[in-house]
Amino acid sequence: MTANPPIGAVIVTGSGSGVGASTAVALAARGYRVVASVHSLDRVAGLDELVARTGAEVDVAELDVTDEESLPGFVDGVAARHGGLHAIVSSAGVTGVDTFEREDLASYRRTFDVNVFGPVALLKAALPHLRAGGGRFVAVGSVAGALGLPFQEAYCGSKFALEGVLEGFAPVARRLGVAVSIVEPGPLSTDAVRRTDWARLFAEAGPYEKLLRRYFDNAAARGGTLPGLPATQTAADVAAAIVDVLAAEDPPARVQTAADTRALVARKLADADGAAVAELTGAWLDPLPPHAVQ
Repeated sequence: MTANPPIGAVIVTGSGSGVGASTAVALAARGYRVVASVHSLDRVAGLDELVARTGAEVDVAELDVTDEESLPGFVDGVAARHGGLHAIVSSAGVTGVDTFEREDLASYRRTFDVNVFGPVALLKAALPHLRAGGGRFVAVGSVAGALGLPFQEAYCGSKFALEGVLEGFAPVARRLGVAVSIVEPGPLSTDAVRRTDWARLFAEAGPYEKLLRRYFDNAAARGGTLPGLPATQTAADVAAAIVDVLAAEDPPARVQTAADTRALVARKLADADGAAVAELTGAWLDPLPPHAVQ
């Protein structure tokens, strides 16, 4: 671990709530100069609550990661105010549950804009500063970037895409002095997850309704997760893992935030023909055996 936070700011996107807010506050508590970027200054209740509780000092700034033209100016301004840029933590993201036929391509494009093109554009804008100071880029991925989940095709596709881009670029960046890492949480207990309108989804599911209800019921029977998926984590759990990655002398390219998440990703990577994953995720659409209910 590094003894003291390095010179320069850390930009944490998506800091209004959830993982981004927890990460911004956790880094500030460790002495980092944190710029907590939020999509809208009207949606910072989660961050405000954590700041009030901990007394952490963060610089809150409005940023839309999909506004590509604004990113270079935003990054340059942060570097100028804080004597450089040490790292980006890309936490801004959108998720969603829907049926494949009902979800339109506009939803896919929005998901990819926020979850893929936003982080990529931000990294491109930040690279001159990160190269100058041997900086770091940490993206918040997901176990869904390794494992395709039913009814979350757009979200999983975006996380798969981000993993591919960063995995390809990481060894190049490393040789230019920049460490690129992706942190993979398992299921999270966040407001975004709890806000899913299941009643509307069931009503609009058409021929998928029966399977969607089984998917929901199987998760509900196990307290919100599904057989074979890792246990639910909190935003603070994930933030702690991100802090460790930033503080590491030699950050790894990929980090799972819990042992059971690591085991599941390893299982997927060893599943050459896809049979094991198909069996696992397909079971979520079938009646859950009585002995599997906790």
